[in-house]
Amino acid sequence: MTLKVNSISFSGDGLPSSSQLIAENYANLPNLAKIEEDIYSVGGAVADLENKFSGILNKEQSIFLPTGTMANHFAIRSLSGQNSKAIVQEQSHIYQDSGDTLQTLSGINLIPLGIDKPFFGIDEIKEVIRKNSVSRVPKNIGCISIETPVRRQKGQIITIDFLEELYEFASNNGIKLHLDAARLYMMTAASKIPIHEYTKYFDTVYVSLWKYFGAPWGAILAGSREIIGNLYNDRRMFGGSIPNSSLNAALILNNVKDFEKKMNQAYDLGLNLFTKLNDSKKFNILIKKNHSNVFEMEYLNTETYKILRSRLIDHNIYLPNLDAESYGIVKKSNFVDLRINISILNQSFESILKAFLD
Repeated sequence: MTLKVNSISFSGDGLPSSSQLIAENYANLPNLAKIEEDIYSVGGAVADLENKFSGILNKEQSIFLPTGTMANHFAIRSLSGQNSKAIVQEQSHIYQDSGDTLQTLSGINLIPLGIDKPFFGIDEIKEVIRKNSVSRVPKNIGCISIETPVRRQKGQIITIDFLEELYEFASNNGIKLHLDAARLYMMTAASKIPIHEYTKYFDTVYVSLWKYFGAPWGAILAGSREIIGNLYNDRRMFGGSIPNSSLNAALILNNVKDFEKKMNQAYDLGLNLFTKLNDSKKFNILIKKNHSNVFEMEYLNTETYKILRSRLIDHNIYLPNLDAESYGIVKKSNFVDLRINISILNQSFESILKAFLD
């Protein structure tokens, strides 16, 4: 099946993507011949991208990195300093899906809290600190990393009230905070809380760039000049200073324009669609508290779902493939995850609703 530019996909966080579409995105870039080149990810359009996201995230400086795994690694490594322990969610990407990168490459031990839950409580942190203080070789906690939305927990959002409480506790105990906000735009569209209201509580913030902006790779890490200023040396040491990065940076810069507005429109349209489908009594789509752009839809059996999926493809609407790799996420029987993204803006609300109900 070949995704088209006007396709709607309920499978990811951004527009439908393929090698052909990425190539077309590059070819259609305005002023393609005037893109200023970088030197191993320094300067040129890369610098423009970094400055852009420093403003978006309300931080002093940013650095362009190839992957989110590297961004989270650099943040926790930098914030921890001489301390060899950091607290993370047991369900977080950095703990579950990054191949023990911090333990192996930087000698930082991750302490997972909130087993099988989206997040943990302050009392759990206090208990870790207490145990560390009375151990034979006491160790300070250098950093706490928070992922929100939590991919492995159906995109659940950590509440702003908890982040404020965590910030006060961390400040009083000399602990730095990192925000893994790979899906930041999904969170703000759902909560209607401005980006700055989330990022102000954290010393560093990571945001994915390839998930929504049509690029093949890219991540941004933002923080103070003291933290970010020399990370380009770490980037080179870890093999992340990719030459000729300006083309990718220019594509992201082009597609970030009005993206926050589009994502808000898409989320509201998608929520309205799911509500209407539930009202029809033909569908059961779970709408839960503190969700982001992930919604679970019930289906009768595999055969009926495949029929629905096939018929919607005729309308250029793509539901998730039940056989697709879930990357460790345990799914409930007879439920499939639908994700709202800006591709839902590719067709009118009325035509999408009609395609489902017909």
